[in-house]
Amino acid sequence: MAGPLPTLKYSEAIAKYIRQAVQDGVQIKDILATVNKRYQNAPRNNAMLYKLYGGDIAEARAEITQRVGNVVIEQALSGHYPSQELFLRSKAGWSPKSTEVAEEGAGDDDENSGAINTLMTLLGHNGSDVHQEDGD
Repeated sequence: MAGPLPTLKYSEAIAKYIRQAVQDGVQIKDILATVNKRYQNAPRNNAMLYKLYGGDIAEARAEITQRVGNVVIEQALSGHYPSQELFLRSKAGWSPKSTEVAEEGAGDDDENSGAINTLMTLLGHNGSDVHQEDGD
């Protein structure tokens, strides 16, 4: 008769591989298959993987999100329109549809200037960076 199954323990080598694989965009199912192939005392299912290495997975995801976010924000601040749009959609609740509706029912110029100033503030520009055209 076989004895009780050995309890798996946290392995720094497995954790290192998992953190790097997550940052490289490898799917969890593929990470699990690889650690099972490479390491003797590796978790055999997702539940055990997350129980032992969930913190490493979360940390790696947070790091890559932060790195990508920094690039997007730098590009947005330097005038890259797609990055500005991505940032405003994801962090400021902006959408082209709401802008179209707002423009259809646009009020006076002061109202429009306020919206522009709000967007510029969200992009990190202060009021001195905004130049209005003559004749507004």
